[in-house]
Amino acid sequence: MKVTFIMPSVGKRPGGKYVRTWQMEPLPIATLAGLTPVDVEVSFFDDRFENINFDLSTDLVAITVEAYTAKRAYEIVREYHQRGVKTVLGGYHVTLRPEEAQRYADSIVIGYAELIWGQVMRDAQAGCLKRRYSQDRSVSYNFVLPRREIFGTRSYFPLSCVETGRGCPFGCNFCSIAAVTSSTYTARSIDSVVEEIALLQNREVFFVEDNFVGNPAHAKDLCRELIPHKIKWVGQGTLTMANDCELLELMARSGCVGILIGFESLRRDTLASMGKKVNIKLGDYKRLIDIIHGYGIALYGTFVFGYGNETKEDIQRTTEAAIDFGLFIGAFNHLVPFPGTPLYEQFQSGGQLTDDEWWLSPSFRFGDIVFRPNGISAEELHKACIEARRKFYSFRSIVRRASNIRGNCSSVKKAGVFAYVNWLLRREITQRDGLPLGEKPTLPEPIY
Repeated sequence: MKVTFIMPSVGKRPGGKYVRTWQMEPLPIATLAGLTPVDVEVSFFDDRFENINFDLSTDLVAITVEAYTAKRAYEIVREYHQRGVKTVLGGYHVTLRPEEAQRYADSIVIGYAELIWGQVMRDAQAGCLKRRYSQDRSVSYNFVLPRREIFGTRSYFPLSCVETGRGCPFGCNFCSIAAVTSSTYTARSIDSVVEEIALLQNREVFFVEDNFVGNPAHAKDLCRELIPHKIKWVGQGTLTMANDCELLELMARSGCVGILIGFESLRRDTLASMGKKVNIKLGDYKRLIDIIHGYGIALYGTFVFGYGNETKEDIQRTTEAAIDFGLFIGAFNHLVPFPGTPLYEQFQSGGQLTDDEWWLSPSFRFGDIVFRPNGISAEELHKACIEARRKFYSFRSIVRRASNIRGNCSSVKKAGVFAYVNWLLRREITQRDGLPLGEKPTLPEPIY
């Protein structure tokens, strides 16, 4: 039997290049390949890089789906259905919207695949593929070594993606991961992580889980084991790590050069309404940021606008603060009510949504506001987010943030990366805005 894995794109403009920072290694694909029995032939298309050869012979097509890629995934499924090829969909969007996904595919996988994929393969080989497979959350699972050879020679963003765990203990109401994992964090065995690190040819690593410090004791033990491997790594965490100097020291010694932190807002009432109370308790952001910078760790700060009665002035003040914080890079995005999250349910029941299925809408474009904000109009919110990015990535801001030597430019190489990434994101300010979802003007008809 042959299975073809596909990583769908968000969408494409005719003749346009895909957003470079969205071209990360699709780790879920390599993980699925690692779970696939050795007697099954595997192939892979990355829709972000290449045209899919729909006529290439295969017995089963497996696609991982996020909200932004759902429309394109359903287009791909339709093409294979017309050729009589069975399809299976999985991923966060499928887990949160199983009834929707079931209308388009022959089979769906709900939850993580470690306990399921072997059965999917056996059933597909026997010609008795079930309509639905669900993870049994009461049963623990082991992480598998990804088969990275499936990536081939594709030119991904130069970071090797690795998991040290999954999930996050916090319950932000806008977060799809919190919704899927019920705000739990599952740590991966340290031996398994170290084994994977030892096999990597690229020594620059991105630990992809949403909260590297979700289990501080596990993070410390892992960092101790990583020190001899001499990698450079970035990951995602929370500002709580600033209060643990032992953790920060171990992270720095193990090769940590940067961490993404979701600051989300500077307003206490906004943090409370989104369920991010942990940030309220922390107090002075600047003091905590300076502590982290003191260990040579750069920060990628993310901010979300559109909650409650936030105004244009709030967005401007936040942008100024992000520059003052000396952040390596920053993201300034409007709120997105992703399906399956508590925020989506809140907006839907309260009548704030302007499109209940925006991710499938032929008229939706990346950057569109799909709810009615209270303190600012949708159009003003959209413009304010773009202006925030323009200001943060202005040459004046870049030079000012480069003066944070310890955090951003502590070596010639790090200074070069700072300059390159800021230049790249400066170029992408408008590249993403207005991008259509999928490649066809209309949504394909459901198959079932």
